[in-house]
Amino acid sequence: MALLAIVLHMLASATLRAQTPQTQVLIVRVIDSLSRAPLPNADITDLATGQHRITDDHGRTSLSWPSDGKMRLRVREIGYQPRHATLERVAVSGEISFAMEKVSYVLPDVRATGRCSTETDTVLLGLSVVALDQLKQAAEKLNEFRRVYPFEATVERRSAAIPPRGDVKRIVVGKEQLRSEELVSRYRPGDVVERRFGGFSVPILNISTLADSVFWEHHCFRARGFGWYQGDRVVRLEFSPTNDVDGPDYMGSAVMDSATSMLLRVDFQLANAHRGDKPTRLDGYTTFMSPSPFVVLPDSTVAVWWTRNPEKGEWGKPDYAQSLHIETMKYKKELPPTYGEGNLR
Repeated sequence: MALLAIVLHMLASATLRAQTPQTQVLIVRVIDSLSRAPLPNADITDLATGQHRITDDHGRTSLSWPSDGKMRLRVREIGYQPRHATLERVAVSGEISFAMEKVSYVLPDVRATGRCSTETDTVLLGLSVVALDQLKQAAEKLNEFRRVYPFEATVERRSAAIPPRGDVKRIVVGKEQLRSEELVSRYRPGDVVERRFGGFSVPILNISTLADSVFWEHHCFRARGFGWYQGDRVVRLEFSPTNDVDGPDYMGSAVMDSATSMLLRVDFQLANAHRGDKPTRLDGYTTFMSPSPFVVLPDSTVAVWWTRNPEKGEWGKPDYAQSLHIETMKYKKELPPTYGEGNLR
């Protein structure tokens, strides 16, 4: 009788295991369509379930099949045309590859209209929309990179008051710690100068702001075609506040590598500075680095500003100058993909 009970228990356990669905995964591999090189840090999203992954050094990652055995995948990589695919588990062997084709930039002279007082809507046509989409992808990739590979950076800040005549007498140098979650700042149309304790601060114009839909709605964009920057062929995307923005805001240009769509530099100025408010003028730029393939982070920012109005139309030297530079980065968990052999640069 005891033996029969043991056999029945074993049969019941086997039946239960057979009825419990095993978790199955899909291996996704992303490669360049021409070189066949793996593409690290590619964004893989199942639009049906919201699963989101980025590929490793070998251009690979995995996703769990949902209970209905169906996926609607979107595959994106900076500098490449997005891919979409609807998959069913019964028709896929367990691994799938996506060969990505490079983005192609076109040359029509596109202008913004309506509140931008020109001819056609930039956000809908030509070179500008391609550049804007690449900026948006760069911001989303940075957000996912910060989530998967959180880090702390040591930043050197150098500040100086500039006398009207003569050389700078003193440069104040300090070290600060920056956490990866602090790289995003909130954009407020016509209100980018933060007043505090009788002074002010102006957040650095970063990738997340450039790709913010609210920023798009309150700025005009124009791609100036192709140019050169430090030996690289680039696309320059100019931006300025729309006519209905009357408070302090950003204007300037973003420079992107036309071969890789990587953001190289952003030049910015303070638009709509009100007379009597400080600063009365601010100019600066940010350069970018790529610590991992297809991911860009701010590297150095330099800004100068005036707290006085121009005399007889002449601004003269700025009143203050400041620079920020990331010296070191330390990852809190695992290391991200590197520019190793087989990875595209």
